[in-house]
Amino acid sequence: MRDHYDILGIPRTSSDRMVKIAYEAKMKALDDPGYRAPASAKREEERQLRLALATLSVPHLRAAYDARLDEAGDEDEASGWIPRGRIALVAILLAVSAGAWLLYDRVQSRERAEIARAEKAEKDRREARWRERVEANEARREAMRQEEEAAIAAGKKWQESSDWERERAMDERRRQAQEARDRAEESNASYRESQARAAREQAERQAQRTEEEKRRAAQAEVDRQKAYLRSLEQDEERARAVRHEQAQREALEKEYRRQLEERQKQAN
Repeated sequence: MRDHYDILGIPRTSSDRMVKIAYEAKMKALDDPGYRAPASAKREEERQLRLALATLSVPHLRAAYDARLDEAGDEDEASGWIPRGRIALVAILLAVSAGAWLLYDRVQSRERAEIARAEKAEKDRREARWRERVEANEARREAMRQEEEAAIAAGKKWQESSDWERERAMDERRRQAQEARDRAEESNASYRESQARAAREQAERQAQRTEEEKRRAAQAEVDRQKAYLRSLEQDEERARAVRHEQAQREALEKEYRRQLEERQKQAN
């Protein structure tokens, strides 16, 4: 019976990263149009790969699985036969592995939901700050309007005074109103500049994240290619070992037949 390591094509000393790389390489090979196999066989192989990943990617499940492999190997060497309880043991292990895979998928879904909630909360906070600034600008404009109205009312009240005093007072209020408008415009310009700067910074961060994701994807592809090449080299090495062993057996058989023929000639 093939174990999880045989299914993934890796040794038992492989790291967690090697397990995931081997899993991704096998799944990619299943999706390859050149891989001709019945749909049922592909589904079964995909199920075995997922089960192997669910078991070997969780440290305590992998430790328990390795211990069972060692125990089964010791029993096989000592007795030379497979105990009947091993079938039930394997079934339990498969059930535990399937549960671990479901738990792993559920944790990943929960993490993705938490990230989405955090991003939404951050977006809501930015919108709230923007609304607060808009309301503050509206309040400043309303205050300016009230100041202008107060200045106009005061001017009307002082119309009976001298022309020079009236003109001076009106000029002063116009100047104050213009300064208030200038301050409001400066505040709005500063706010727009801060918004533009924040947008640029966000775009730069997004570009950096995109570049980092591309670099990681490229590195992952290189690692998968390396793992695939190593697996090809291992297959070739095993094939050479099999051919060498076959050649040795044939040589031994040939030598045995030659000696047998010589003995028969000597006997005759």
